[in-house]
Amino acid sequence: MSEENVMDAVNAALGDAVDAPEPVETEEVVAPEGEDTPEPEEEVAPEGESEPEAEETDEEAEARGAERNPDGTFKKKEAQPEEKVEKKAEPPKKDPVNDPIPENLKKETSERIRSLIDIAKTTTSERDKIKTDFDYLITGVQATGATPAQYGETLSWLALFNSRDPAQQEKALELVESVAERLATLLGKERVVGDPLGAHQDLKDAVKTGQITAQYAKEIARTRNGQQFRTELQTGAQNEAQRQQQAQYEEQQGRQSLTELEATLMASDPQYAQKKALLVPALKPIMAQIPWSQKKDKFLEAYKALQLPSAAARPAATAPKNQPLRPKNPAGGQAKAPSSMLEAISGALGSMGK
Repeated sequence: MSEENVMDAVNAALGDAVDAPEPVETEEVVAPEGEDTPEPEEEVAPEGESEPEAEETDEEAEARGAERNPDGTFKKKEAQPEEKVEKKAEPPKKDPVNDPIPENLKKETSERIRSLIDIAKTTTSERDKIKTDFDYLITGVQATGATPAQYGETLSWLALFNSRDPAQQEKALELVESVAERLATLLGKERVVGDPLGAHQDLKDAVKTGQITAQYAKEIARTRNGQQFRTELQTGAQNEAQRQQQAQYEEQQGRQSLTELEATLMASDPQYAQKKALLVPALKPIMAQIPWSQKKDKFLEAYKALQLPSAAARPAATAPKNQPLRPKNPAGGQAKAPSSMLEAISGALGSMGK
């Protein structure tokens, strides 16, 4: 008989014990070659919903001083509303025309930017004026209560009336006769046609004495009236043409005078460019109301009154303690030099009204 080892003794001692269940073999998931083993998916809360908070224990409820229900349990903690996130204020939008020009730019770049800004402001001003005039015209037409058809009919009549072609003028007469007939019908009145002999007393007398017939007298009167009316139209057109020619001549002379003045000032004043850059935008609204024959004198008047402030303010010299201070203004009563560009321009513009 073989000797009993330690394991045999242990098995004999545990012979009455219930056999332990055999471990259940689990089937291991093997990923296909070249692919990673899939990891278990985590549960994700639906979008827009927060994950549920852990339930509060009785100790935590008692610590926060929660109230109890009739059955002795603690009341659940009420959910706190989510704090609203304050929106950050949007930065102010940049204005490329009115924002100040950075000081760290080159001189050529700054001058070019100022030139472009002046062009933009001028273009905007002209556009606004055109829009204002257009709105004024449209508002005036709408105030008459005219329909688009009536307005078109009026423009058509004006084109026919101002034509030099007698056939077109006859159409203008037919159109105005039609309008007059419709208006008389609307008012229920009989149309009254003017007497062509009204302004010709000699023809009236000739008809009374029997020298000519009334029909022949009317023909003569119509001829005279037509010639007089044509003369008035021609005279008006000639006067308007002369007025336009005179205005063009005055503008040409005014521009030439300003050009010559600019050449003289540029040669004599090294600060002319700075003064011009200040005066031209400031004088623009005023110059628009002044005839060309006066623009040169007004610009020169404002130019002489403009004094640029010194580039760097000099510190005042300290007077000795025992020496009396001198008066600020000299005895001659000279004007104080401007301390800013705005003050200089204001003084130049103020001199124009004197």
